[in-house]
Amino acid sequence: MKKNKKEWTVFILGAWVILGVTFASLTFSYKVIEFVKTVPRGEVAGFAAIQVITYLLIAIGFFFLFLWSFLKGDFKDMEKAKYRVLEMEEKMLEMEKRR
Repeated sequence: MKKNKKEWTVFILGAWVILGVTFASLTFSYKVIEFVKTVPRGEVAGFAAIQVITYLLIAIGFFFLFLWSFLKGDFKDMEKAKYRVLEMEEKMLEMEKRR
């Protein structure tokens, strides 16, 4: 891959991540402000039922991913992944040198 193309790829991906995090932060801030506004009116009971259910489902999904990874044995040898990545990097560098 050419250096210029790689730089553009990194820039675009970085901008995408920054925009995503910014959007998520703004929507979370909006929900907090909405919550603060509804507390004095006594409407707290149902204002965010859908959001809370969504957050719980996402958290449960991540928990099951963690559980699956744990049961699969990914946490038995934590160093194995590091060495595998280093081996893959060496192979990639060798392939680039051959070009």
